Amino acid sequence: MKKVLTLIIFAFVMLFPVRSAAQLQFGVKGGLNITEMKLSDEVFDSSNRNGFFIGPTLKFKVPIIGLGVDASALYDQREGKVEGENVKSKSLSIPVNARYEIGLGSLLGVFVFAGPQFDFRLGDDEIQTENIDWKLRDSNFSVNVGGGVFLASHLQLSANYNIVCGKTGDVTYKKTAEAVTKTKARNCAWQLGLAYYF
Repeated sequence: MKKVLTLIIFAFVMLFPVRSAAQLQFGVKGGLNITEMKLSDEVFDSSNRNGFFIGPTLKFKVPIIGLGVDASALYDQREGKVEGENVKSKSLSIPVNARYEIGLGSLLGVFVFAGPQFDFRLGDDEIQTENIDWKLRDSNFSVNVGGGVFLASHLQLSANYNIVCGKTGDVTYKKTAEAVTKTKARNCAWQLGLAYYF
């Protein structure tokens, strides 16, 4: 994890020499996770639950052409319900998105974005309930695809789908005392975000 954080900090520092030709803004971002628990075995009954994310963010944009990058360091909590049992995960999420903005006047614009996200688990790596034993991975890689609007160059509203690549963890589910099922799970989510840039 230290290597990843060092690499991200180095990338940000390398951006500063071109600050005079580009726009760099810092801010705070937060929002809701609408979690979709995808399990590879049909015996699981899954439903959506809300989680949240919050943390610092920055946006780097080249004027006129509308291309840019945004990156954040977010505390991310996701919760899902499987067969009546709540499964909750907490992580440090680092999304790094390429973005394209189109201004619709001085006060309004729209943008689309896509990019990778790196998640590092916080807290326990194992969740046990009466019927479920969930073994979480230490880290996950996912991809974001989305869009949004920005107002007066400071306020940003966004929506995206976070697609987990690979598995989030392994689940052992005890349907009865004799029937035990082990499967893999992915914790994808729709994300609704609000950011304010200073």
